Amino acid sequence: GMGGREAYQSASRLSTSHFSTSRWVLGALGVRGWLQGVPVQDETETAELERRDPDRGGAGTGDGGQRKRKVRKRDINLLEVGAINRELLDAAARTRRVNKTSETGIESESAYVDEPVYRLNVRAIDLRSSLEGIEEADFLRLPLMSPRDPSMRYDAIVCSMVINCVTTPEDRGRMLALLYHQLRPGGLCFLTLPRLCLIQSKYTTPQLFEEMLTSKGGIGFELDSKKNSPKIAFFVLRRPEDEDAEERLENCALDPKWTTITEVKKGKKFRNKFSVVLDENEVSGRQL
Repeated sequence: GMGGREAYQSASRLSTSHFSTSRWVLGALGVRGWLQGVPVQDETETAELERRDPDRGGAGTGDGGQRKRKVRKRDINLLEVGAINRELLDAAARTRRVNKTSETGIESESAYVDEPVYRLNVRAIDLRSSLEGIEEADFLRLPLMSPRDPSMRYDAIVCSMVINCVTTPEDRGRMLALLYHQLRPGGLCFLTLPRLCLIQSKYTTPQLFEEMLTSKGGIGFELDSKKNSPKIAFFVLRRPEDEDAEERLENCALDPKWTTITEVKKGKKFRNKFSVVLDENEVSGRQL
């Protein structure tokens, strides 16, 4: 059976999951066009085209030298941390019937094939899972994807109502550092937590938490967007596209206020103890 912490976690997550994380995430990815795949950045291909056609980009074509080339796209890779349902896995598996006319040129025969609705690969993990397709794994112990090449990491990570279930301030800090480093530059993190953690905590405020996520002396995400429902704070955070990972490794300097727990609110009504402590070795990516 499920012991104390896990039982409490799943209960607390279920009670606050009336909203649909998957609808929010799919909506945000859809607006960006990512559900139809993300463009493949392939320098060798571009270089090869330049070599074969040195006049490409020269004058005289009348179109400013721009040849229309079909942009190659790849599926997006999404990691769902603390998955309590199969909604995102099911979305990735959804197919539709498409009429593919055969290209033989002799005679056009109609052929129906099942094609994925979205260009989406989902890996879903949780500490304990009884649902098929959800892997039992601890995000805090997950090896760094593609250690040598950050561009090969996840396009999107969903971490909804999970950070509040992590038991220590240090592990919450590690979780935020990992959410950053498991993404590729330009990748998006969908983070939610109960607003009570920010509003009723002695140790943080909504403003401080956002500053920790987005400042240079903190995690260093870019804030793509945020919203609140009555009970939940939603953040869409981006790992900067043009980030210099080497520079970050060497010169990461945390603001000291993120490395200790400080009481910022006094009074009986601030009963919540939610806080986050960052570690420079984790935030910089030196030790993950």
